Amino acid sequence: MKSKLSLLFIFFALLIACKESKKNTPKNEKVVSKEIVLDENDIYSVLVSKNNQIVFEEYYNGKTSENVSNVQSLTKGIMSILIGIAIDKKFITSENETIDTYFVDEFKTIKDERKKTITIKHLLNQTSGLSWKGFLEHQNWINSENPIAFVLQKKLEHTPGETYNYNTGATHLLSAILNKSTGKTTLEFANENLFNTLGISTVNWEKRNDGHYDGGGLGLEMKPGDLLKIGQLLENQGTYSSIEIVSKSWIEKLFDVNEKLATDWGLRNSKHGFCWYEADLNGDRINYGMGYGGQFIIIVEDKNLVIVTTHNHDTPNGIKQQIKFLNRKLPLLIEKYSN
Repeated sequence: MKSKLSLLFIFFALLIACKESKKNTPKNEKVVSKEIVLDENDIYSVLVSKNNQIVFEEYYNGKTSENVSNVQSLTKGIMSILIGIAIDKKFITSENETIDTYFVDEFKTIKDERKKTITIKHLLNQTSGLSWKGFLEHQNWINSENPIAFVLQKKLEHTPGETYNYNTGATHLLSAILNKSTGKTTLEFANENLFNTLGISTVNWEKRNDGHYDGGGLGLEMKPGDLLKIGQLLENQGTYSSIEIVSKSWIEKLFDVNEKLATDWGLRNSKHGFCWYEADLNGDRINYGMGYGGQFIIIVEDKNLVIVTTHNHDTPNGIKQQIKFLNRKLPLLIEKYSN
């Protein structure tokens, strides 16, 4: 009888201990992280992965893990991965191919012969030399009958490859190149060679008036958890669940600081190239993709961290939101999850 009572006592003691552990640990974790990421009206999600395991995941302002967000210029980073896959699979010879062979009809009316020296790499690095006045171009470009011709007819202000000028329209040309080189739409190619392997099934992607899926960053919606998978793919040098999706050599090229030029966007002293940013933050090397409003995929390689966040993009305060997250919240998240 005493033996049975002792066993019963031990059972209840363990049950209470388990309940206390469940009650306290996640709660304390959320309290600390919510002190870093306040539930403000501009933020939708924050996810943190450490050693490929999610250690924090929280949604705000009525959003859930099932809600998609407009990722804005994170689209460019995804396009750079898809171009790498197309090169790996020999659909494209290399990033040094000139683009005139892909746009024969458009180049028939182009008089400036120097434009024939623009390469895929120049599009990836924002060094096409073509005139582009940032967001002031966006509405006319979207409304244009032929967005490809709209970009290529722009004045060549600089020798291709020499001068950095952020050009959303030029990055869209990558989507058309992908379509023409593979015989598949950008979405079909992405599904078959990237999204399906990552388990990504919910993607809303708009087409521009030229019939190609938007490659610039004004028409792609994805779930935050799926953005985290892309970050983990990059962190693991192109491999996900032991499957190589894109070559290690291409990932190294995406993050090669020698392939990047100084930019005023993002973290202080950032450099940008191959559609990904690089910067130093408190001694940590940060590789990141960024979309207007605060859409981020951030890789801190030395700390084995991937951080994803989405914010409201439909606002005139998007730049302020980006800066606030990068300067105030990101350092605290890295500090908290470094060990």
